[in-house]
Amino acid sequence: MRKIKIIVCSNSAIDYVDYPKDIEIFRSKLHFGSESYEDFVEMPAADFYNRIAANPNDIPKTSYTSLGHMLEYFNKLESEGYTDAIVITIARPLSGMCAAVQQLSSETKLNVIAYDSRILAYPEAYMALTAQSMVENGANVEEILQVLDFIRDNNHMYFTVDTLLYLVKNGRLSKLQGTLGTMLALKPVLTFSKEGKVETLEKIRTTNKALKRVVELYLEETKDQDVITFISHAHADENVALVKELIKEVYPEREIVVTYLTPVVGAHTGPKALGLGYIKKQ
Repeated sequence: MRKIKIIVCSNSAIDYVDYPKDIEIFRSKLHFGSESYEDFVEMPAADFYNRIAANPNDIPKTSYTSLGHMLEYFNKLESEGYTDAIVITIARPLSGMCAAVQQLSSETKLNVIAYDSRILAYPEAYMALTAQSMVENGANVEEILQVLDFIRDNNHMYFTVDTLLYLVKNGRLSKLQGTLGTMLALKPVLTFSKEGKVETLEKIRTTNKALKRVVELYLEETKDQDVITFISHAHADENVALVKELIKEVYPEREIVVTYLTPVVGAHTGPKALGLGYIKKQ
């Protein structure tokens, strides 16, 4: 009899939705100089965004869960009779976590599967929630991975940031591009490629116009589709309200899941970033 554990990284922001506590979370850390905080547990989203808004030049670094902690946890699972662990990670191009889990899989008798979500935020959390539900209903590893593949291949997110400062400071944008973008007040419209890379689609002059463009792209892709709609944001309640209003004008009955971007993601996007996306229903 196989015994399966579902694990997800904290980049999924699963902490900000109701989730079964049987799901284990591998938490990344925030580093403000010599100070370190465990994502969500020691610094939840609201506290984090208030801090960086008050001190915009105090930009943290991030690191994923240590190899030692992950290996210790895998060995604990093995001692408890688990045979398999599916570890759902942030997109491989954005972090070394997926590769680290793969590396550790050879150091334990547990069957550890590093599953690259090719995304972050709510779609990653939704993968973990779905996988856990399947475990509880007796599904095997192969069945779970097949459904995860469907979710991974049938979701899309568009997002925009309010400032380029954090993308520049964390190496996601060159300093020259960042300086010019700030001078021109450019607000990039971004998305994720099929491989999980961040891609720039357009550069727009104001936040409101960028948000409206994000909604336009979402509406174009989801026309007449049966989808789960989500908004993931960096303490941007006014922007969330605007985006919801624009969606409801076209699809008044669509349910919209709203969650935070967790601090270890917000460290790269900065405050007031917003992502809008969808997951196709099976």
